[in-house]
Amino acid sequence: MKVKIYATLRALVDAEVLELETRPGDRIIDLLHEIVRRWPQLKPELLDDNGALVAQIHLFLNGRDVRYLEGLETIIPAEADIRIFPPVGGGA
Repeated sequence: MKVKIYATLRALVDAEVLELETRPGDRIIDLLHEIVRRWPQLKPELLDDNGALVAQIHLFLNGRDVRYLEGLETIIPAEADIRIFPPVGGGA
């Protein structure tokens, strides 16, 4: 599975896409645990001290924010499109 990451997250891993293995029945939380296992520098960016998704992070599954699905318990379907966006700010 390919997980596309954006902005400051890319700089932390020097990549636009994370290549991961998923199994049938895997949930978003399983995917996040695999990401932080392989790229531990992403842990404070993605997960808070309670293991929940950091409030400012938006994780989209097939174009929908997982918070509006089943949250971290959302099952990842085959051929899923996953994108992770960090907080964005700027302007004057």
